[in-house]
Amino acid sequence: MNTMKLFVTCGIAAALTVGIAYAAPMQDSKKESKKEAAKEMAKEVAMVGKAAPAFTLKDSAGKDVSLADFKGKVVVLEWMNPGCPVCREKMEDGSVSKMMADSKAITPDVAFLFINSTAATANKPAESGEYLAQNKVMAPALIDGDGMVGHAYAAKTTPHCYVIDSKGVLVYAGAIDDQADKNPKNYVVNAIQALKDGKDVSPATTKPYGCSVKYGKGK
Repeated sequence: MNTMKLFVTCGIAAALTVGIAYAAPMQDSKKESKKEAAKEMAKEVAMVGKAAPAFTLKDSAGKDVSLADFKGKVVVLEWMNPGCPVCREKMEDGSVSKMMADSKAITPDVAFLFINSTAATANKPAESGEYLAQNKVMAPALIDGDGMVGHAYAAKTTPHCYVIDSKGVLVYAGAIDDQADKNPKNYVVNAIQALKDGKDVSPATTKPYGCSVKYGKGK
């Protein structure tokens, strides 16, 4: 091999070695960042009367949506699952759209976010968005495939609802309504009305009902 070929060959080998050396730390850095984020999220557990845990999730179109995006607004979180019959019933009978309309009539600047932490359906994000659109629910469907946000909020069922006031404090956690046969009391609307009136939210917690959130294995 002449001197020029040897120089080129060694140069290519060196470049590949450097490329691999840089790629590995970058990949490791991403993994470490994700682990650190998971640790930080695990430290935060939602409690009524305390600041709601911060989060950022992808919506069904792949866009990042953060709780911080809605700073200064009342925010309602509802855990959903297109495969849950209880969740479907509340969507299809108009309960959810009525809840949203009634809430916005009280406080026009309220934001609704629907979160899917159920592993079997979270891996098909477009379906979650289509599910809301089919039921005329105009709000983001957020995908929590690893269950980090669901665990931070201790979300147990679909639906499971949370109301966060304009200061970022969690003021309600529990069921969507009292399950009355006629004119059920919607706890989310009740909480938003209390905030509007400057009163304490009562009840501030209720027992959620519906299908259990089926987190991914080991989650």
